[in-house]
Amino acid sequence: MRLRWKLTLSYTLVTAGAILLIEIGLLAVAAFLLTRADALPRILVPILSDATAELAPALEATPPHRAALETWLEVLVKEGRLARPDQDGLKLNLNPASLQWAVVTDAQGEFVAAYPQPPCGQGKALAACLPPEALTLTGRALAGERNSGQLSFADEQGLYAAAPITDAAGHTVGVLLLRIAWPASLRQWPREVVGTLLPSAALITLFAALIGTLFGFLTARGLTRRLTALTAAADAWSRGDFSAQVRDPSPDELGALARRLNRMAEQLENLVHSRQALAALEERNRLARDLHDAVKQQVFAAGMQLAAARRLLPQQPEAAQDAVAQADALIRQAQQELTALIQELRPAALQNKGLVATLREHLEAWASQTGIAADFRVQHEQRLPLETAQALLRVAQEALANTARHSRARHVRVRLTWSENAVRLTVEDDGQGFDAAAVQGQGLGLTSMAERVQTLGGHLEVVTRPGGGTRIEATIPLTPP
Repeated sequence: MRLRWKLTLSYTLVTAGAILLIEIGLLAVAAFLLTRADALPRILVPILSDATAELAPALEATPPHRAALETWLEVLVKEGRLARPDQDGLKLNLNPASLQWAVVTDAQGEFVAAYPQPPCGQGKALAACLPPEALTLTGRALAGERNSGQLSFADEQGLYAAAPITDAAGHTVGVLLLRIAWPASLRQWPREVVGTLLPSAALITLFAALIGTLFGFLTARGLTRRLTALTAAADAWSRGDFSAQVRDPSPDELGALARRLNRMAEQLENLVHSRQALAALEERNRLARDLHDAVKQQVFAAGMQLAAARRLLPQQPEAAQDAVAQADALIRQAQQELTALIQELRPAALQNKGLVATLREHLEAWASQTGIAADFRVQHEQRLPLETAQALLRVAQEALANTARHSRARHVRVRLTWSENAVRLTVEDDGQGFDAAAVQGQGLGLTSMAERVQTLGGHLEVVTRPGGGTRIEATIPLTPP
């Protein structure tokens, strides 16, 4: 899964989870409040007072419209639902609590209508068939009491509740008296109320999840765009293109990271240029050293031989001829040295022929020039990056040049071996060897060879001893460090 969709999913889950936790908390508070003994009367009586307002016209008629009143009471008892007639549309579900009966009295406290059947004959006083507690509630309602605690009474079997019926002027014209039986368990009623609220809670959660998904997608898209810009710049830098910059002016952490990476790219570019300049300087120094140690000395010796020949020519022509022959040999050696240096300055052959072919040609030319027998073997050849191939070629050239100048060897073995993770170049001669500690830092190109290999994450090993020959082994990993 891509980062954008992971972030979108996390926003969705967090938003839906937060809304769900809030709803669970509110439902838990509602359930707790509904289990209190005075919870039902506090909710029921105000709704009864508002709902009974529509009974006033039928009750004020002369005679009262008993049929309309009984129809209203029948709907109330059978459905167990009350609704306020005002604009908020608040409804109360009394189930699973069951309404046993409902009675409407007039302003004198006499029966007018009842359902399912009047506990007393119509027109008789309430005292004839109701307990004293219910009579007390009716009297309070007729007297104008509005406190829900004073208009309800609960016993072990259920609840009596009374609500005044008022006309448009606010005068009490009758009373609605209800008998509600408790459910088998008081927990059923809040559970029913909570069950009624769950569908709306589910819709709210779904709507919040959709909003969270949209917000998460938009937020994640902006974040992933900024990360994509960082990735593109990093890819360009890995290819050596340090001109790529991350343009992110934001003051947050990603913006700060982008600016730091831009500065790092500039520093890397400067470092690369410095290393390139240093490498060119080192190459020039090496060439100067090679010209000084070989060509210059040979040209100087040839000049001395020619000067001697000029002096000997008038009196000793044969001796002069020998001096000219020696000068010619020295000049040929200088020419060979110059040819070898020119070949070293042509690394482009690696791109066309590869390391193996280039190294084989160089070794054959070197053996022809020096008269030293050379043996070259390759194992498990693979394609190499140009930087690795060039470094190994330079190491081989330097090692062979040292062999020709200092070792007095008769035979050289060159091995190029690929393994699973690295490539190894071995140059071994049977010359006189040297004391590695004694020549430390005094030339022979060992430092230059080691630096070339170490730049690519490899290492150089030199095994030698006086009279025991020399083995130079360069190992470079196939994957970049």
